Amino acid sequence: MGEYGVHLIEEQHMPAAGSDILVIGGGKGGVGKTCFAVNLAIEIARRGWRTVLLDADLSCSNVETVLGVECDTRLDDFFYQKGAKSLEYVIRDTAYENLRLIPGTSGLLDVANPRYQLKVALIRELRKLGADLVLVDLDAGAHLNTLDFFLLAADSGVLVITPERTSIDNAFKFLRAALFRRVTRFYNSAEVGLLLKRCESLSEFIACVRESHALEDETREQVIEEMSALARSMRPRIVVNKAANVYEAKIAANILSKHVRQHLMIEPELLGHLYFDQHVSEAVNSGMPFVIGQPHRKISACIADMANRLGYF
Repeated sequence: MGEYGVHLIEEQHMPAAGSDILVIGGGKGGVGKTCFAVNLAIEIARRGWRTVLLDADLSCSNVETVLGVECDTRLDDFFYQKGAKSLEYVIRDTAYENLRLIPGTSGLLDVANPRYQLKVALIRELRKLGADLVLVDLDAGAHLNTLDFFLLAADSGVLVITPERTSIDNAFKFLRAALFRRVTRFYNSAEVGLLLKRCESLSEFIACVRESHALEDETREQVIEEMSALARSMRPRIVVNKAANVYEAKIAANILSKHVRQHLMIEPELLGHLYFDQHVSEAVNSGMPFVIGQPHRKISACIADMANRLGYF
């Protein structure tokens, strides 16, 4: 446990073979999720790792704009088989060595809401790409698509927040929605579903299960044990963006960590932080990611540090 009550991820070595999927989400728009995803992807790719960045914002994709890539095929083509047999049909090279992009959808209503089985098929294809790492940049908020990708694809999930209380609150709501989505898909029971709708937290849900007369004693204990295990299996990694200093970042992470441990039985880990830097907006507007255009600034060092902690030396 760290100084401020939240685990800090130590540097870890990746296995020699096999790909990983790192999903990057955020409960609130405007936290810098896409900017973080792009710069982390570039940093890892330029270290020699075969990296793929998937823009999984199905309503307002913009990663190709940040990377300066022109796309004549999109995720739409994979979802709806407009000649696409695999993701290799829609994947695009970028200006950065070892980094390829899977552009997001056109944002049309039918495309923005793919069936669950299409999402499962997408994750299956991601694992066939032969990349060392696939980063998935999710939409903001807690929509079903976002939750499904966070849960389906996550070998590990990253949640980007800012020190603002609204961002922390929204991150908690995102994790609660993700956990409840996992519960409802794992335990397809009308009784459990009704109890879940009445509860604001997993601890409250467990209390309701214990008092429920609709479930047998043995079933109640089984549900409690299984739901607790589902919660413990979720180990989201927190990135605090726009922090004034390390202290502010750790305080924000600690507030979120304490809240989710108490109410959701989830144990988050602190991946790292990014300092507030007015030059980030300039980097976005110029189309030059800051790890390339401003490699000596502290924010670029923070990205490098997090790449190390993830094991991509």
